[in-house]
Amino acid sequence: MTVRTNSGLQMFMESAIATAKTITAITKAAPGVISSTAHGFSNGDIVLLEIQGMLELNGRLFKVVNQATDSFQVAGADGSTGLDTTLFNPFTSGTAKEVTLGTTITGCMDFNAAGGDIKTVDTTTVHDTQDTEIVVGATAQSYEMTVQWDPAAAAQQAMKAAFIARANKGFKIRWPDGAYVLFYGTVGYTGAPGGGKQGVTTSPAKVSMLNSLTEYVA
Repeated sequence: MTVRTNSGLQMFMESAIATAKTITAITKAAPGVISSTAHGFSNGDIVLLEIQGMLELNGRLFKVVNQATDSFQVAGADGSTGLDTTLFNPFTSGTAKEVTLGTTITGCMDFNAAGGDIKTVDTTTVHDTQDTEIVVGATAQSYEMTVQWDPAAAAQQAMKAAFIARANKGFKIRWPDGAYVLFYGTVGYTGAPGGGKQGVTTSPAKVSMLNSLTEYVA
C-alpha cells in the first residue's frame, strides 16, 4: 500500500476542449475497444466521453491508451491497461472530445471530496424473517476547495466564467509520485472573499461531478 500526503500537489483545470469525434461502438470486453473513425487521438491524451447506453463511461475523463487509426482504449486504474467494460451496459451512441487541462490552479488551501454515499433500497418481503436490501447506486459526488482569494489569478477567473456560463469543466489533481485523479462537472465559484480575523483571505469553490472520478496510479 502506498501512503500519500497532500503535499506538493498540482491542480489543473480544463483550458480547451476539441470538437467531438463520433463513437460508433464500444465492446463489452477486457479491455473494451472504442471504435471511432480517424479519431486522431494519441496515447496519453485526456478525453471526455459522452455516452448513451454504456452510462458507466458517460461524463467522465479518461486517458487514451492502445490507440489505432480507427479505434482506441481508455486506461484502467494502472494507467496503461485498457479498461474492462465486460460488466457495463450495452453501448448505444456517443462521442469523445480531447480535453486540454492547461490552466493551473494555485493557492488551494484545502480540498475535500463529498458525496458518493451508497444508496440502498428495502427488498424485504412478507416471507422474510429478516430485512433485506440491495445496493442501487450512490449519491452525487463533488469536490470542494478553498482557494486564496486572488481576482487576478487565471484559474479563479476561469472558474468564475464557467460558473456564470453554467459550463462543465474538467479537472486534474496530481500527486508528486505521478498518481492523479480526473473529474468533470459543473463549476461553482462566485469569487466572494472571506476568512477569519487576521487570517488569509479565501474563497470557496465547488465542482459537482456528472459521474464518478477516474483514478490513476503512478
